[in-house]
Amino acid sequence: MIEGKRFNIRHVCKHDLERLIPLLNNLALRGDYLPFSMTAPQLIEHNLERDSLIPDAPERLLIVDKHDDILGALWHFEGVPYFNAREIGYILYKADQRRSGVMSEAVAMLCDYVFKSRLLNRLEIRMDTNNIASEKVAIKCGFQKEGVARQASFSHGRHVDMNVYALLRSEWEQMRDKCPSVHA
Repeated sequence: MIEGKRFNIRHVCKHDLERLIPLLNNLALRGDYLPFSMTAPQLIEHNLERDSLIPDAPERLLIVDKHDDILGALWHFEGVPYFNAREIGYILYKADQRRSGVMSEAVAMLCDYVFKSRLLNRLEIRMDTNNIASEKVAIKCGFQKEGVARQASFSHGRHVDMNVYALLRSEWEQMRDKCPSVHA
């Protein structure tokens, strides 16, 4: 578990699935920018069990408050197989927590965790070019915009352009050295 001041980040456990599956499949909670599709509960459970046995599989984590209520989720996975990188994603389920800095803090914690636990040179975030909130999270966490992938994703019945942001290990190390209390 990664302990923060306001919330913790931890792995998804089997006992979480009863609370998590309705959140994952609630299309209204996904907003306008995540894929508009549901996944069968049995497949979610199967993937969770399968991925826990594969070293470089996607890692799914929960953002939970101090009472262990689910606030959101984070994940990281291999994007382009020949890059020394992982792509990260995130969602905040609790609308009352938006604009409170929870996601920026959680992404910073995830970056620290991934850079400290894996021999990677970069983390990437890709978001719909209209997703201003996600772009603000990336910028606040030190990610640099590298460009736009035109019509790279299909969401809500249309192809959308995606901003590509990246954080290099050397940039993360500089931020960590300047502000060690944030990057503990």
